[in-house]
Amino acid sequence: MNKKLPLICVVLGCLLIAANVAAQTGDVTIKCSDVKAKGTTEVDSYAVNNAGVIAGDYLDSLGAQHGMILVKKTLTSFDAPNGGTTIAAYGINNNNTVVGWYVDTNGVDQGFTYANGTFTSIFYPKATGTEANGINDNGWVVGSYTDTNGNTNGFYWDTKKYHKLDVKGATSTTVWAINNSGVMTVYTTDPSSGLPIDGYTYSKKKFTVMDPPNAANTAIHGINSNGDLDFTIFDASSNRHGVLYQAATATYTQFDDPKGANTTRADGINDSDTMVGRYSPSSGTPPNVGFECTAK
Repeated sequence: MNKKLPLICVVLGCLLIAANVAAQTGDVTIKCSDVKAKGTTEVDSYAVNNAGVIAGDYLDSLGAQHGMILVKKTLTSFDAPNGGTTIAAYGINNNNTVVGWYVDTNGVDQGFTYANGTFTSIFYPKATGTEANGINDNGWVVGSYTDTNGNTNGFYWDTKKYHKLDVKGATSTTVWAINNSGVMTVYTTDPSSGLPIDGYTYSKKKFTVMDPPNAANTAIHGINSNGDLDFTIFDASSNRHGVLYQAATATYTQFDDPKGANTTRADGINDSDTMVGRYSPSSGTPPNVGFECTAK
């Protein structure tokens, strides 16, 4: 996870792309390219909307982390209010409103929405910390919060009321994304290992298991208006891979960014099946590189 101060908007410009072929399964070809911006030392891309606007975070030359919105070649930077740190945007809708979270000066995770230079707090009532991960065009927000017993619970906010959302029997639940039909992506986590366990979609009070074939651990992430999904999975050797699920054909396509074999994490997806995420280069520098992948 990544995250970082008040609303300072800086134009850095010059988005750089390097094309690569990532995977091909049957009729599905996935091509990936690095996402970089001038003046940054690391870019983490977490979400993308239908206009191709990417949300995430970046590190500057001093190692400070900032929230990020990339619109074509223009990077807009924003920082956590009131001296907060490690801010990142994990979701974005088609109105360019982003959601995410940062750590305040008391060490508390604070969820937020950010649009047109303005922050709005997202904080589950009586929680000890809240992380906002996804938002749809109706302004509904999803994420997770920590309760007073130290447990992690999922939630959604319907713009009027907060709702708890936990998988029955799970000890840790995260809600990652929501589409305009209100379908949410949910995964459970093993608190002892920190690894995801199973992925689900949630709609009309019903959970549906969505674990890609051959996945030892599943973190389900983005969902688009077509019901297509992307995942980060772990194989039996604990290697990470991206997976695309296309609802129309009920097919799963596993892929790896060619520069980051066994370290690919897919986080966000738009209606054109453009996906964004991160991989770790073999050199270890920087620790993460953002990518943008397209499916044809």
